[in-house]
Amino acid sequence: MDDHKAWLAGVFDRAAPTYDRVGHAYHGHFAERLVDLAGLSRGSALLDVACGRGAVLLAASARGVSSLTGVDVSAAMIELAASDLRAAGVDEVELRVMDAENLEFADACFDVVTAAFLLFFLPNPAHAAAEFHRVLRPEGIVAVSTWGKEDERWDFEGDLMPSADAPLVRAWQQPFDRAEEVEELLRGAGFDGLRVHEERAEVHFTSKEQWWDWHWSFSVRGLLEQLEPEAVASYRDACFAEMDALETDRGYPLELTALIVTGRS
Repeated sequence: MDDHKAWLAGVFDRAAPTYDRVGHAYHGHFAERLVDLAGLSRGSALLDVACGRGAVLLAASARGVSSLTGVDVSAAMIELAASDLRAAGVDEVELRVMDAENLEFADACFDVVTAAFLLFFLPNPAHAAAEFHRVLRPEGIVAVSTWGKEDERWDFEGDLMPSADAPLVRAWQQPFDRAEEVEELLRGAGFDGLRVHEERAEVHFTSKEQWWDWHWSFSVRGLLEQLEPEAVASYRDACFAEMDALETDRGYPLELTALIVTGRS
């Protein structure tokens, strides 16, 4: 594993205990849509790449899919996914720590490959897409999700992020926030019959502190960890001040837009 992937694995190892556990748990919603659009059948053999704490695997199991495999670069995510799946009564699942760009599986051994909110982290997404194609059987299905247009009400987050003495290492390698980019990637790997779906969900943070805790539960944590404590506190306080304009009787709303792209090998 190269240095960037090792760093990213560490970020998610530390984020894993609260990943999708702060505020609204929206990964389950998007996972259900991903599984539905993939058209999984009970007899499908599913590989979920970058499985996190198992949202896609849980959604697939709820639809009767029994051949479940999940991989993630974060060992902590795999450990917690195993615990969460057991708690949900899902015992027959294979979970492994693995690099998405180097899948340790034989050719043509899965019917469906899913990858939720992964592409933008990859140093070589074309290699990963080729791996998805390689491990799929003929006419197999690929289904990936990525974040689309961001909620403009929260643009101040990026504007206020302080710079460090050295350039910040960023988890995101390229945004993949346009459907055309995802389609081009998958088409280049040999997929066709591509279809794009847009899915939205609005979440509400009950307090500023909850919103702040959420920032430590996913990849943004990697940015914050590179800053001096004083800079982190200043960033938090500046964002809190901006959030006053967003407050509603339900808290602080954030609209999330996901692009889900499906295709066949």
